Amino acid sequence: MKYTLELSSAAKRDLKRLPNIIQSEILFTHLPAIQSDPNGVGFPLRGTLEGERSYHFGRKPEYRIIYLVEEELITVTIIGSRENIYKRAKRHHRK
Repeated sequence: MKYTLELSSAAKRDLKRLPNIIQSEILFTHLPAIQSDPNGVGFPLRGTLEGERSYHFGRKPEYRIIYLVEEELITVTIIGSRENIYKRAKRHHRK
């Protein structure tokens, strides 16, 4: 199946806040990996983010890309470091 991948406005803001080297790595390595096999590379989430998936990369800091797969569309909802992404995700999903 061929997937379309898009970034939410929040994810675009998140991406801009990251160091340039991490931005490039996300755009040219990690997002293509998610787009080619979204259910194979990400881990299903529970709780507030039930239905979404989390893609992990990096070491000290570790980063997460949170995304939702709906049929042939992948929507990246949040991008950030592991330390604060789940706290932000809870606030993001209450809106």
